[in-house]
Amino acid sequence: MDMDRDRSNATAAGHRRVGRIVVRGEFGPLLGAALPECEIAVLSGETHLTARVRDEAELFGLLERLRDLGAALVSVSIDP
Repeated sequence: MDMDRDRSNATAAGHRRVGRIVVRGEFGPLLGAALPECEIAVLSGETHLTARVRDEAELFGLLERLRDLGAALVSVSIDP
């Protein structure tokens, strides 16, 4: 339980974690306009997004926006 409290304190202090999302397909400028907070790279038929997020809820918000754009999810990770 102490680890949860440490995470909450880090988040409250403004610490952001790095979320990484990979979707199938090569998204162009539309994705950059829809997700300006993300760094976007296209590699071998996939689009890789990196964003600094406060918590998992913010990461899930990004995932919902990608779903709304019709993106097919390949992988998701969040750095500790």
